[in-house]
Amino acid sequence: MAKKKILLLNALIAASREGELGCRVAALAAANPHLKSLLTSRANAFAQAAQELQACLLDLGQLPDMTAAPAASAGSAIGKHGSDRSILQAVSKREHAVQRRYARALRTQVLGPRLRALVRRQYRGVQVSHELFRVLQQQYRTPQASP
Repeated sequence: MAKKKILLLNALIAASREGELGCRVAALAAANPHLKSLLTSRANAFAQAAQELQACLLDLGQLPDMTAAPAASAGSAIGKHGSDRSILQAVSKREHAVQRRYARALRTQVLGPRLRALVRRQYRGVQVSHELFRVLQQQYRTPQASP
């Protein structure tokens, strides 16, 4: 059971690192200052989530698995596209993947009450963020009326 918990925590840490890297790359590529700020804020939230999960691993007497580096493709989809709309699309897709990982983690029986509460709180943050990026995508699809 403890081994499954450690594997699960390492998987969530990897997902958080990938999310952080993807949002940082997207923030650099974004043209809109508001979008840059949102993406930077989301990258910081992913970094915080990874730190919290790493602390849980340390509490279990385990070191985080640092060999699983964030996927090299985390920023490649964004690097190919120049528009804020395509950046939002790539970030939203990544956020959805992270959301699925958290949902899967919450369905397992290996989390204790304290760890489950932490993962649930982080999951809610991912849900809110994913919804925000979905709404922003809709705004970028809709042509803005000129005054």
